[in-house]
This record gives sequence, structure tokens and C-alpha cells, in this order.
Amino acid sequence: MRFKDLTRRLADRPFRGFRIYLSDGSSIPVNDPGMVIVGQSSVVLPTEFGTEEGERFVERWRTVALAHMVQFSDLDEPVASKRRKRKN
Repeated sequence: MRFKDLTRRLADRPFRGFRIYLSDGSSIPVNDPGMVIVGQSSVVLPTEFGTEEGERFVERWRTVALAHMVQFSDLDEPVASKRRKRKN
């Protein structure tokens, strides 16, 4: 993925939360565009939040190479399960 793909999605107005799918099969939800730091080849994404005195802050984050981002989906779309249902 290119950094412009991500910055365009973060700049959508009105902003709609989305999920970033990674090449290892995991995904990271993005609920707040102001907490994402986009570089030319990698991105810092919040993964865990805390609240103190009514203010939200990032407790944990993950740095991800843009090359490992494979697609976006809206947060209201169901997450695909890796397990397949067996046919009877």
C-alpha cells in the first residue's frame, strides 16, 4: 500500500472508522484519524487506549510497514473468520 492511500482514507470527511488488514492476517481498527502517524514507508497505529480524567490517550501502539497493509474495510463490515465451516 502507498502512504497516499492511507492519508486519503484518514482525510475522508465525514470520517468513518475503518479496519486495516495486514499481510499476516491480523487487522487493526482505526477509530480516530488524529491518533495515526503516517510516514513514507511505515505507520504508527494505536492498539490500546486508556482514559484519565475524561481524556483518552494511547497506552500501546504498533509500527507497521505500509508494505504489509493489504486492504481497508469499514468497521461495520464483519471480520472474516479464518476458520471455514465444515460441510456435513
